[in-house]
Amino acid sequence: MKRILMLSALTGVLAVSGCTTMKNMVGMDTTGTHEVKSTASNTVPVTSKNGVLVDSKNHMTLYTFDKDSMNKSECGAACLVAWPAFKAPSNAKATGQFTAFQREDGSYQWAVNGKPLYFYANDTKVGDVDGDNKGGVWHVVKTK
Repeated sequence: MKRILMLSALTGVLAVSGCTTMKNMVGMDTTGTHEVKSTASNTVPVTSKNGVLVDSKNHMTLYTFDKDSMNKSECGAACLVAWPAFKAPSNAKATGQFTAFQREDGSYQWAVNGKPLYFYANDTKVGDVDGDNKGGVWHVVKTK
């Protein structure tokens, strides 16, 4: 019963977060346990790979969410399970189009042109872009 209540609450939050179905939000991985990648560097650790923006440590694809506004994430706790924030240190330095902003939970997140950056939990290897156009609101950041 507790699991059903939790699942119902999660589904409601996912619907509010802009994803029409759980499958659109989390794809096939339903474990709910995903590593949130972060960096201790105070300059943005990104690079380009195959024409899309990736983090420079693990080379995993970075995404933006259409419902976010300038330096403000609309992806809350339930959303972050599938779309982990690209975390930044509190002393992050803006570089060109890249900045860091403080999330409502007090942590910091990298943004490009004011749009918060995320990973997709179902991208498991370098070059994966499985989150591109998920729900029509998640997009890779093209560099070409």
